[in-house]
Amino acid sequence: MATGEFQVMKVTAEQLAGVLHSQVVDPGAQPTNVVCSTEGWTVDVNWEVTGELVDWLSGRWNVEIIADLVGGGESRHPSSPVELTFTPGSGRYTASVPMRGQLAPGIYDLVVNLTTTTAAGTAGALGGFVVLSKIVVKE
Repeated sequence: MATGEFQVMKVTAEQLAGVLHSQVVDPGAQPTNVVCSTEGWTVDVNWEVTGELVDWLSGRWNVEIIADLVGGGESRHPSSPVELTFTPGSGRYTASVPMRGQLAPGIYDLVVNLTTTTAAGTAGALGGFVVLSKIVVKE
């Protein structure tokens, strides 16, 4: 499981902090770095936000996977990020992004991108990312 960076703007760590983890999981629910493009593999993400301001958060989390084909181009998955509503009183969240058929065979660098949207619909000040090790996608 890879651990990523979590950014909180304009407040101290006592007020708001977080940790973010992610891994690629095969159809048998085992962590892996080699997947078959036609099988039901996922990128599982979990994060926790702590601090005095957790109960005051409102809005949505947005989770997307950025896939950078080595020697090729970049793509984002899913086409619309996975959205989760902030849960007052709980700073723990999980998301599983299905990747079956999303990537052509090749070697990819994957980045899990976590952003927020405020209750008013504007870009939030929380977020983070996890860089996963190289992933081999086979036919």
